[in-house]
Amino acid sequence: MKYNNKPRINTLSIDDDHGKRLKDSELRACTWNVRSLNGIGPDAGWLMPSGHTNKRSFGVGLVVGEKLCRQALAFTPVDERLAAIRIKAKFFNISFICAHAPTEEKDDEVKDIFYEQLERTYELCPRYDIKVVLGDFNARVGKEGVFGPTVGKFSLHNETFPNGLRLIDFADVRNMVISSTRFMHKKIHQATWLSPDPNTRNQIDHVVIDGGHVSSVLDVRTIRGPNIDSDHYLVAAKIRTCLNAAKTKEQKTHGKLDIGKLQSQQTANDFATRLSHLLSEIYDIKKKYHHFDC
Repeated sequence: MKYNNKPRINTLSIDDDHGKRLKDSELRACTWNVRSLNGIGPDAGWLMPSGHTNKRSFGVGLVVGEKLCRQALAFTPVDERLAAIRIKAKFFNISFICAHAPTEEKDDEVKDIFYEQLERTYELCPRYDIKVVLGDFNARVGKEGVFGPTVGKFSLHNETFPNGLRLIDFADVRNMVISSTRFMHKKIHQATWLSPDPNTRNQIDHVVIDGGHVSSVLDVRTIRGPNIDSDHYLVAAKIRTCLNAAKTKEQKTHGKLDIGKLQSQQTANDFATRLSHLLSEIYDIKKKYHHFDC
């Protein structure tokens, strides 16, 4: 996969309207990998860059809508690849982390440093906040069934690549869900990056949220209309900001595990066989890319 190496900055935009009428309990968070922040002025909202602020390139930036500025509790610039902001909501405050991960061809050491810093940034978020991590992860996530609980089944890609494995590992360890691959959309509304050829389209920008609040993400899709000479498309997530007390359909169908059945030797053998199969599937996928760092 060939990437454009021109200076660029990944931006996170948070607003409660964003050109469309949303309910009072909803906001829209968008991520976009752009060339520079030079074209974004005060009219776009409250601009907070992290990284090379004088050049406005090779960094991350956050743009908060005018109405939500007073709801911002804290802004934490980390480095040219990470920044965080905390927004006051109704029942739970929301910590957004804007990320710009290294590309596939970067050395493993560079990727390790990024994810170590991402983990530290995540751990510094208040415990009871809803945590949302979004941005350009340069990660292609597949449809392998073993990753289903973490990635859903509507990815643009069939096969998970090394950067995708890193993102899945990060999410899985923290009981997070990659929401950008959980919604059924046309392929043109899944692809987030267009190659220079221009026939190759990849879904490499993602939205990740705590598993306990996954139902708060109402939709994630690519918005193809805006154009600022970037090879990335705008990715928008609609997020419910108040707690939904109603159980989802999936939660209603899940009862308590009947561990008493494991007393049956046949049931225990079937369970062990199934578990061994799932672990073997994960091992084979990671062995393919020599990915054993989790």
